[in-house]
Amino acid sequence: MLRRDFLGVIACASLASSRLSAAPTSPPPVLLAAAADAQGPLFTAMNGTSLRTPTRGHGMLPLPGNRELILMARRPGYWMWRIDWSNGQCLATTEAAPDRHFFGHAVLAPDGRTILTTENDLSTGRGLIGLYDSQTLQRLSEWSSHGIGPHELLWLIPGKVLAVANGGILTLPETGRLKLNLDRMEPSIVLLEMPSGRLLAEHVLPDRTLSLRHLARSADGSLGIAIQAESPDGTPVTDAPLLAILRENRLTLADAPAGLGGYGASIAALGDDFFVTALQGDTVVQWSSDGRLVREIGLRRPAGLATRSDHVLVSNELGTIARIDPDSGTLKVELEHPGLRWDNHLATAS
Repeated sequence: MLRRDFLGVIACASLASSRLSAAPTSPPPVLLAAAADAQGPLFTAMNGTSLRTPTRGHGMLPLPGNRELILMARRPGYWMWRIDWSNGQCLATTEAAPDRHFFGHAVLAPDGRTILTTENDLSTGRGLIGLYDSQTLQRLSEWSSHGIGPHELLWLIPGKVLAVANGGILTLPETGRLKLNLDRMEPSIVLLEMPSGRLLAEHVLPDRTLSLRHLARSADGSLGIAIQAESPDGTPVTDAPLLAILRENRLTLADAPAGLGGYGASIAALGDDFFVTALQGDTVVQWSSDGRLVREIGLRRPAGLATRSDHVLVSNELGTIARIDPDSGTLKVELEHPGLRWDNHLATAS
């Protein structure tokens, strides 16, 4: 949807809040997700509340100490909302600055007052980090992401070192999600010094067709990066890698199971293990933080991931949320909402 098509309904006050169908008697702890049903896109919390959104949502940033979160529009997106997930109310909203669009993710500065988002400069195609007031969502400033198509960002040292996954793919609103530079992709993982935004390090893989998108950090400090492989020449990417790992200042590929479609939708870390949803391979893949394959766990169209103290929760595009035991790999369905399509991410309430 182009910017002009929905600015008339961007104010969250104009969109209705509703309730999902009855929750099961023993739901998991409160989870948060973007989703879609027959009526269109929405945000939902597993306490039963939901809120219609103007376009599909993507990344969520729970705010500590309250029942609020930041919800980002799916790329290329133009809106960011602050939501009270306990009652499904939108508290504040902003749109992207002129000649900018959002890429779907945000992090909170340690002081709790500033939100950092990934963005695109429409005139040059360069990636940006936008800074916003966490309460009013007023835009404060911006820095370079030192790459193209920045997607997820994650603190390595809170307030001091920020990791950014530059997906390396140029997209523009007038062409929607069309990828404009597949023959010259520039994916990278960069480390930025904060609060200056200065580039500390850049890490790249030899294969530039592997778009680096989503981030998680294991207990031992390794950074896992979920990959979404591209094919400029149309060659199948069925066996493409799904996970890269930044460990001891080296970016390497994890073991690559064959036949999983090359699309890592989401990533989470539990202890010293990484989990990635292979959306097109109908599998959740588990690795140790040194890149060794642990197991594949079958689930149709897996999407979002979240972790609790001793287990992993996974959603799929068929309305299911299931629990994974990381020691045995067994999967147990926790709840089902037929007709609800969970998006790529889950978040847990603080």
